[in-house]
Amino acid sequence: MNLIECIKSSFFNVFSNKMRTFLTMLGIIIGIASVIIIVAVGNGSQAAIEKEFESFGTGTLRVSLVSSRDIETRDLLTMDDYYMLKELDGIEYISPTYSGSNAYVKLLDPTETNSASITGATGDYRYINNDNLLYGRYISDNDVEMRNNVCVIQDTTAQKVFGFCSDDVIGEKIKIKSWKGTTKLTVVGITENTDSSSSSYSDEYPESVIMPVTTCMKVFTGSSLGGISIIIEDASQSEQMQEKILTALSDLHSNEDKYYIMDSTDMVESINSILSYVTIFISFVAAISLLVGGIGVMNIMMVTVTERTREIGIRKAIGAKNRDIRIQFITEAIILTGMGGLSGLGFGYIGAVGVGNIVGITPVMSVTAIAGAVGISMLIGIIFGVAPANKAALLDPIEALRFE
Repeated sequence: MNLIECIKSSFFNVFSNKMRTFLTMLGIIIGIASVIIIVAVGNGSQAAIEKEFESFGTGTLRVSLVSSRDIETRDLLTMDDYYMLKELDGIEYISPTYSGSNAYVKLLDPTETNSASITGATGDYRYINNDNLLYGRYISDNDVEMRNNVCVIQDTTAQKVFGFCSDDVIGEKIKIKSWKGTTKLTVVGITENTDSSSSSYSDEYPESVIMPVTTCMKVFTGSSLGGISIIIEDASQSEQMQEKILTALSDLHSNEDKYYIMDSTDMVESINSILSYVTIFISFVAAISLLVGGIGVMNIMMVTVTERTREIGIRKAIGAKNRDIRIQFITEAIILTGMGGLSGLGFGYIGAVGVGNIVGITPVMSVTAIAGAVGISMLIGIIFGVAPANKAALLDPIEALRFE
């Protein structure tokens, strides 16, 4: 029997009992679908994290004070640190940051307020935060120097406060309510709210207001910075720049080991590495169902050999060799598991899209995972089809013909 006839015969035998074929493939389908869903959602999560961190830019560093009881007043980050670091070579953008706490923005209805994320910064913060300016201008150095009561808000905030978002909002005032009282700020710019996801942070602080860092420190009576954000000119020189910055700060404050620097690139790589390990582990657990499916295939193929014993005897009697019988049953096993793999691939894609819609992630299908899933399913057919094929090939033709 040539290969084409062998394949045709295998398809005929596989489809001769459709219900049994489907039940046999079920374990393979579930296993492949589970792996595809996990890998696609895992890749989608990594892509979402990378996109989230794109706002920080490549080569973004954040200088902060270490969390320690040994911190003294002289160790605190101040505007002097900002001005000193600003003069260092290799820094493209730099902005001090100060966060106002327990602040609320008064909305269109004067009796209503929304909690707000208040950030004090300088003009460079626009490039560090990757803000897309829609109307007006950003915070300027003059605003910082003069402690002007100005701010930049998001388009969604403008809509809630004024009822519309256009160039006409520029020059209008918004009211910030805090524990110190109410502060009026003139809107000088409007940025685009790119946070379309419903995160816990955006739910807790639905409004975002950026003002000059000196104004923010004045309003919230702060004397030290929350941190300093930096974008370096050459991302490949990140380690050297971090060492340079830490040395400069330690020299200025006459201390050591009081500051640390968070590199956004390193953070993304660390998170993705953890996600990869988790994805691999869960995929391994899901792949156990492939083993169960393979055992099911072997059992059914054993039953098939018993059912077709007389057929095997007849084929051997008319000249079929052991090799022909062996290839016939292995081919059937490969076709059986291959169809299960393809079906699992389809169900896996549908499941990945469904899970992605639920958790708010766009699944990313991996070509390697797809090829691997189909290849593994066929490999299972070969591995678990060998034993039944050998059993069929080694049947004695005389005994097989006597089988009832």
